[in-house]
Amino acid sequence: MKSLKDLLDTAIEQEVESQKLYRQGADMVNDKETQQFLRRLEKEEIEHEKMLFNIKETRIYDLSVSVNDEELLQDVKTSHGSNQLTFDKEQTIEEIFEIALKREYMAQRRYEIARDAVVEDELKQLFQSLADQEANHHRDVEKQFNIIKGDFGPEM
Repeated sequence: MKSLKDLLDTAIEQEVESQKLYRQGADMVNDKETQQFLRRLEKEEIEHEKMLFNIKETRIYDLSVSVNDEELLQDVKTSHGSNQLTFDKEQTIEEIFEIALKREYMAQRRYEIARDAVVEDELKQLFQSLADQEANHHRDVEKQFNIIKGDFGPEM
């Protein structure tokens, strides 16, 4: 059985990897709007990492709380089956956004699990807020992805 501390460790790791994903994606694209979008997401993931680190390091919360969904925790570690973080020259912007969509979905699920595991109202609200932000990221990525597909691929 895993603990909330384990989930936080995984979440911090995944936030850092998401930062890399968005930074590398922004470096690959030529479109300024898409670059700015990806850089904004990178900065927001940095803020998430800081929040999670502070929760872990302040030690004012009980992080020994059990997280009972081992399978989902494992899925979270692999970001919904996609732990690919580096891109080669052959990948398209569409493929980058597909990876981002999966990662944002799993981040949302990770924070919902954490919310359900904790007893402190303050932590419940914080994890719900993080889940909501990741859901917003997912919607934003999906919207930008649809714009890009309209510009670079077949109409949806």
